[in-house]
Amino acid sequence: MKVRVLGSNLEAWTLAGALAFTGCRVSLEAAQLPEEGSDVSEPDLLQLLEQQRDAGRLQLDDSEEAGDLLLVACRHASLESLQMAVQGFVENVSANVGAQPLIALVQSMAIGTTDQLQQWLDEQGAGHIRVIFWPAFIQSGRALESVTRPERILLGCEDERAVQLMRRLLTPFNRSRDTLLVMSPKEAELSKLAINGMLATRVSYMNELAQLAADKGIDIERVRQGMGTDSRIGFQYLYPGCGFGGEAFLETLSQLSRELAHPNEAGLLSSVFAINEQQKDLLFQKFWRYFKADIRGRKVAIWGCAFKPNTSGIEGSPALTLIRALLAHEVEVHVYDPMALSSLRRQLGGLDKLVFAPSAEAAVAQADALMLVTEWKEFWNRDMDDIRLRMRTPLLLDGRNIHDPGHMAELGWVYSGIGRGVSI
Repeated sequence: MKVRVLGSNLEAWTLAGALAFTGCRVSLEAAQLPEEGSDVSEPDLLQLLEQQRDAGRLQLDDSEEAGDLLLVACRHASLESLQMAVQGFVENVSANVGAQPLIALVQSMAIGTTDQLQQWLDEQGAGHIRVIFWPAFIQSGRALESVTRPERILLGCEDERAVQLMRRLLTPFNRSRDTLLVMSPKEAELSKLAINGMLATRVSYMNELAQLAADKGIDIERVRQGMGTDSRIGFQYLYPGCGFGGEAFLETLSQLSRELAHPNEAGLLSSVFAINEQQKDLLFQKFWRYFKADIRGRKVAIWGCAFKPNTSGIEGSPALTLIRALLAHEVEVHVYDPMALSSLRRQLGGLDKLVFAPSAEAAVAQADALMLVTEWKEFWNRDMDDIRLRMRTPLLLDGRNIHDPGHMAELGWVYSGIGRGVSI
């Protein structure tokens, strides 16, 4: 199958690489493959893209060659913008007998967009092209695995022939058990929005409970474990923290918020957003209170600026909120992250008092506080006694609750997590 991919984001590159790996001839408009340090630089994905390019199955060009499938992986703010994006494909696809060209939309969008685009094609005399909604559940940090070993495949389509074509295309990723669920486009569009909305709500609910636990002197970790034993709840997405981020995740939530807009009152999702923004500022507030507002000229080390481990993406990361708040109060900030420093440098490079540290140890030298923002595995078993001795003030603000409060206290730390440790 000939596949044309529109977009240069993580979803576009991941789908292009995965489909080329199955034997499809895939083209994508780009001058070169993503570089290490870019927002889509996941090692296994970069390796696969290089292999498929060298094998000739992945072509980087700007041609409008006719194909069998157009994957729209880029986001569009309006139906008109989407129509312009697919126009070239529509003009180059002929209505050959036996052919069934497809346009697959993979990004979250306003409910009804798939049907509206199909109606527009019908009115243009291009009704032989069928539009489907194939939402991408691509997780940063494990993008390739998200496609090749999916938990579920949703397909919004009511054309049986198009469904069968997509089912055959996705067979390499759907063999051990059938995870493909077919529904109407509107049902699939809302399902995509609803899934992310539910995940965000669980996290914000746990953050609310963590604040209550801190006020009552309760360890939220024990509460989390107790909640997770209930089979109706489970353990997934029950971790309180210093806020969630991610461009695709936040964009999906914004779209859901627009769909749920209440004219005269704030809805549930508005509260979810508000709680998340409060969490992003929480470590700064703890730092401020600990030093009784005397923070000017102090030094803070931040471990992790990616919005989650195993990615270089920083969109919506709590680290951005913390860095800006600290710099605004003339605090010197030293940041270390194993993958995301290049992304941070592109966005905030050149700011006075912001230092990009070459190692976790270098970041903490003579620091007045250590803020742990991203739970990279390399932070879990550090020699925290050695880290403490390198610092001016042994204050550990753990935004991901990866350390045990009792053990940290034994080592001489003032430890405060999210609903754990010393309440500051």
